[in-house]
Amino acid sequence: MKSLYTTLIGSMLISPLCFNAFAQQQLPNADFEGEWVDCMPWTFYQDADSLGKVSKFIIGKNPAGWNVSNVGGMVSFFNGVPNGMGATQVGDSVGGFNSNAAIQLVNTPNPFLPVQIVPGYISLGTTWSTANPTFGGPTGITVTKSDGGSWGGMNFTERPAGLEFMYKRSRGEDKPNEKSTVVAYLWKGHWTQKDVPAIVYMVGSPVSVDMVDRDRCVLGMEMTGCQGGEVSKTDDAELIAVLKAEITENTDEWTKFSGKFEYYSDATPEMINVIIAAGDYFGGADVVGKDNSLVVDDVKLIYAGDSQSQNYPGYLNVEMMGTQIADNQPSTIVITPTGDGKCTFLLPDLTLNLGGSEMALGDIKVEDVTMTEAGGITTYAGEVKGLTLAGGIIADVNLNGTITAAGEVNMKIDVMWNTVPINVTFTSFTSAIGSIEADGNGAAEYFNLQGIRVNGDSMTPGVYVKRQGGKVSKIIVR
Repeated sequence: MKSLYTTLIGSMLISPLCFNAFAQQQLPNADFEGEWVDCMPWTFYQDADSLGKVSKFIIGKNPAGWNVSNVGGMVSFFNGVPNGMGATQVGDSVGGFNSNAAIQLVNTPNPFLPVQIVPGYISLGTTWSTANPTFGGPTGITVTKSDGGSWGGMNFTERPAGLEFMYKRSRGEDKPNEKSTVVAYLWKGHWTQKDVPAIVYMVGSPVSVDMVDRDRCVLGMEMTGCQGGEVSKTDDAELIAVLKAEITENTDEWTKFSGKFEYYSDATPEMINVIIAAGDYFGGADVVGKDNSLVVDDVKLIYAGDSQSQNYPGYLNVEMMGTQIADNQPSTIVITPTGDGKCTFLLPDLTLNLGGSEMALGDIKVEDVTMTEAGGITTYAGEVKGLTLAGGIIADVNLNGTITAAGEVNMKIDVMWNTVPINVTFTSFTSAIGSIEADGNGAAEYFNLQGIRVNGDSMTPGVYVKRQGGKVSKIIVR
């Protein structure tokens, strides 16, 4: 469950993005806070009843709606009971981005044959793997004809503009330069590949099936060296849009990934698949690096027309001509990305509390602000000349600041009014709340999330900030 603060503020300060999320199709269990179910690798339970021998092996858990690339290994029989030699778990639940759960994907050695590293990835489609083990070689078993990936996906009829999620990334010592991979695609119709190996036995050839909508087939990729036979497609089969991206920087801070779909057609999709891999998804078995890890949370589709505006409640401090004229005054800023590393900064309805009276200055708005992201921190820089404020005030504004992936904001807003400098700083509610430990003596003051003082005896239902002495807290009026 996401934090109560996030839920409450999201309900009070809902942006256009939130409205679109209800109207347009999103991905299932995208914050991984929902149910996690038993993971039964498809190589084991496909056609289990008709084969009559293979049990439904459980290897770890999947977040419901997704499939992790856990594998069951090779089927062998002891006293007539099927077993999985080399079952390997590559995905698990860990603490999330301001939440209880995220998915950690780790390229993991096969415990039966450690030289074989199982790639960690997650997909809306069905994950699968195959290989042809034979006795012999320096390890006693030689593995050839390795292959795998994802097939199928989720029913889907929208045309999103892009995909976003939060992530952390680390590399092991084996192959530290292996990239991580993000692949998403939309299509209609179907591709079928004949004779794809599905169930791997300790002795003998793998059992093969006809696989529908294998990732490489839908994407029109080269199939040389891949397992399986002839590929055919229905008359209406069409690849509509693709997103392919790489992540190459390590970070132990939550960092945002953002990518755009490239559209090839105006057609309406029927299916979508999303694949997020700790390593080089299409690179083959030889490039998979042991212990290379990717942690993923909050996977969401972005639609054209989404403003993606983000509200940050917090506190203003204002100093003018050596005098502190606002001290930890509750307020809110709004960041609206506009594309190409730019955004619009807005401090709406700036109202200063001056000796018990209020002075309304209007909006402090800076357009074409440059955003630079590194190590989970986004840096903002911009300026505006000749900004018109209330009362005919004309001022220049220079903006500099940072926002972390966890939503902690520190902004410096230098306003020059004629020759008078007004120094404004903004610190997010998230980072400031709970950090003030002074006693709570004195009369209580109440503010709405726009920073305007309200009467504590007549507050309507909502979220407010209470300041008493040096102590600041959030309250909810029902």
